[in-house]
Amino acid sequence: MGSLETPMGVDVRDRLLATAAQDVVHALRASAATVYLVRPEPPKLMLIATAVVVSSLGVGPIEHIPVDDPVYATAAAYRSGDTTTAYSIDFLGEHPEEAISIPFPFTAFSAPVGGVGVMTAFWINGPREPTAEERRQLAEVSGRLGRELEQLAAQRVPMTPPAVPRVHAAESGLAEGQGAAAIDNAPLVYHLHRLAVQLNHVSDGREAAALACARVMSAVDADAMAVTQVKGDRLVIAAAEGCSHLFLRELEGQLLISASTPEARAVAHRRQLTYAPGAALTRGRVGTGDRDDYAWVVLPLLGGSGVVVGTCSIGSEQPGISKTAPFALATLLGQALERTAADGARHALAQQLQRTLLPRVLPQCAGIRSTSRYVPTGGIDLGGDWYDLVTLPDQHSVTALVGDVQGHDIQAAVVMGQLRAAVRAYATEGHHPGTILGRINRFLWESSHLMCTCACMQIDLDTGVAQLATAGHQPPIIRDPAGCYWNSNSGLDIGVPLGVDPDSSYMVTEAILEPGTLLALHTDGVISQEETQSDIMEAAIKSSGADELETLADELIRRRSNRMTDDAALLLLQFEGPPAHARIRQLEITQNDLRGAHRARSAVHGWLYEWEMGHVAEKMELLVSEMVTNALIHAATDVHVCVRGYSDCVRVEVRDSDVHPARQDTSPLQDDDPAESGRGLLIVDALADRWGNSPSGRGKTVWFEVAAEPSCP
Repeated sequence: MGSLETPMGVDVRDRLLATAAQDVVHALRASAATVYLVRPEPPKLMLIATAVVVSSLGVGPIEHIPVDDPVYATAAAYRSGDTTTAYSIDFLGEHPEEAISIPFPFTAFSAPVGGVGVMTAFWINGPREPTAEERRQLAEVSGRLGRELEQLAAQRVPMTPPAVPRVHAAESGLAEGQGAAAIDNAPLVYHLHRLAVQLNHVSDGREAAALACARVMSAVDADAMAVTQVKGDRLVIAAAEGCSHLFLRELEGQLLISASTPEARAVAHRRQLTYAPGAALTRGRVGTGDRDDYAWVVLPLLGGSGVVVGTCSIGSEQPGISKTAPFALATLLGQALERTAADGARHALAQQLQRTLLPRVLPQCAGIRSTSRYVPTGGIDLGGDWYDLVTLPDQHSVTALVGDVQGHDIQAAVVMGQLRAAVRAYATEGHHPGTILGRINRFLWESSHLMCTCACMQIDLDTGVAQLATAGHQPPIIRDPAGCYWNSNSGLDIGVPLGVDPDSSYMVTEAILEPGTLLALHTDGVISQEETQSDIMEAAIKSSGADELETLADELIRRRSNRMTDDAALLLLQFEGPPAHARIRQLEITQNDLRGAHRARSAVHGWLYEWEMGHVAEKMELLVSEMVTNALIHAATDVHVCVRGYSDCVRVEVRDSDVHPARQDTSPLQDDDPAESGRGLLIVDALADRWGNSPSGRGKTVWFEVAAEPSCP
């Protein structure tokens, strides 16, 4: 048997689906009918609307239905293999958010389509029970379609459902009481309605534009579409489908002042422009074939304030694009782009404010290693989680703390910054954790109505004695080198949250740290109160190992994926023992230091020979030079370099204030590439024995280690 594993085979499948859905609308005098195909990919089986036939109301189905949801007739029919009926009053009781998608009372009547999907018919305006004849008719059409799809599947025709369903108007005269003109516009009404619903939940302009492309191209049977956003005096492509590379190159970054393209004209004149097939200004825009006989409509997208925020260009073989489509689309998409741009600006400002209030880099002290992570909330809200590590004036003690200010707004972030400044002042004066918490408690009570939980720890690096105090916060995790955990129930007083009682006092508890002990101070966005700290830590160590703080911190943050609505702060430490014989050096390089890489090479050269490790100096100088250069050019921030010498290796950590992870660039070199092209990580990967890079608080850290093998005689 021949194979139809081609677009032609999918077209055959889609015609069968549409014909069957039309037959159901006709036989049952239904308002709409939908064929769902099952999508077997994880995490769960889903039934996806693939072909939809709608009446003039443009009301259609829920497009994505979990197979295991019992309130959907579609899901019940797939599971049971029999016809099933459900009513909107029951469905909306479980899913009230879907009322905006189908705003009328309805009855859903479903039958399985072989083992690959379900056919569902919809009647609006009140519940009704299908007759025996209607049950027979739906089962007959669905059964026939199932057999036809099985034959196509045997010929290797894909049964994968599309991202957006193919929507068809109910054939004239088939839907009860519908006018022909209204029915013709039904697919457009359906897609614009769905687009309006989806755009309400989108927070990114590119995502909004991509949704519009998918919906509109299907609704008007377009061949190409491009959406741009106005950024200053230029156009920037937000999404495009079916367009030629030449057209997209011309469109991206187009200057609005000097350009005479259709898009620039639409922005300048604030009106829709239409171009007949073969017009000179729109030739070569469609990416398939050599034909130029496409009609184009170019729309200015207006925001709610009346300002042009972008353009939408639609190309089609059919010049008669509905006159209602452009205006409805321009309104929907323009306002969505305006809103997402404003949300994006607020979100960027919020994140920048919050990161500015956190430490730029942690102090790197002899006797203890440290790393941090901060993850903001998933929305546009600010969070109040914070952390800090303070080196005391004697250079032999550090104060570590983490806190969570009540609320997710600017006030919470500002209070967080005030508390962090106060803690640094009190810690630098030499106060122990109980006194520090007592003082910032009164400060918070007098200056704000907010509460804050906090855990504070002071570590004597010479003796390993740690003093702990907490104010309504989870205690730190302390894991010794043997894998045993410190019992926080042995005398630790959790204490009252800060800002509740100005006269609260906080007890201090001591713990003795052995060299190699891990310590984790965290907020509940990392490990919640309901979880067992040691279980989470052990699972993370099992996945990443306990010998590399950066990797372990990444794993702890990865495991918080189900708590993305809350921000998270993590301060991870490892006590290395008394610092008397520790070898650690640091260098700060400013962003505009043209000799920064040279200074880093010279410093590393001197330090390694001072430590009698000159045999690895040449390799280390090259690696440090590459990483510092990368950070100065690509991150465009100040750079902090920390070098630690151990008996078995030399470790370097290069930190900057750019939150985006460094990436290897494996693309071929071009003649016009700059001398430094982001390929430093390839060199690190080739020469270092171990390396990694991770976001850490306000920026990121790239670290690497080289074995300190003795030189051969």
